[in-house]
Amino acid sequence: MKKILLSIIMSLALMSVSYAGSFGVGVSGSIAHVSADGKETTTAGDIDGGTANINNASVDSLGGLATIFVDYEMDNGMAFGLEIVPASADVSDKTHQRTETAQGKSGTDADGSVTRKADAEVENFTTLYVEYPLGAAYVKAGWSQIDVNTKEAQVTDSGTYGNTTLDGYTIGLGIRGELGGFFTRTTLEYTDFEDLSLTSSTSNKIEADLDVTQLKFAIGKRF
Repeated sequence: MKKILLSIIMSLALMSVSYAGSFGVGVSGSIAHVSADGKETTTAGDIDGGTANINNASVDSLGGLATIFVDYEMDNGMAFGLEIVPASADVSDKTHQRTETAQGKSGTDADGSVTRKADAEVENFTTLYVEYPLGAAYVKAGWSQIDVNTKEAQVTDSGTYGNTTLDGYTIGLGIRGELGGFFTRTTLEYTDFEDLSLTSSTSNKIEADLDVTQLKFAIGKRF
């Protein structure tokens, strides 16, 4: 998907080299819904003579995101840009936990009843995009990346998952406007990231699907 989107963006850029244009910088704010459907498969129990578990969960978080962006807009209205969310956001609005009979070795903190906690945050949400005008409206397409940081509570012999970076695509539909010498954009956009797959140091596995939906208002200045 990344190669396809980059090819489309480069093709549109080459088609528009004959048009003059202007640079723009700005900021945006959005109401963002971050959702993830995931599954954890624990395999350490098999090693210690226990029973492996499969745990499914769906989590979501609704909040605000702030973005900074820079773009180049052709005289024909087509724009190419880069936007970055400089802050992090929780995937869920709460920490998920469960209490279970331990499957670890006797004498460790994984013996008896233990409480396992899990949470995650996303950061460095970056999108390389192109906007194609349709009158006052426009369609948006882009390639996105995001860092996912796991924040699980480790117990003895349970292992950790670490962090990863996901690629994805962004599509959107918006309306352009002007406000006191500034340009504005109001956009409804959706980002679908590739499936997350992490294996812990004890061979447990997490698989998840991460999506972000935003209603975004942007304001900027052209030079």
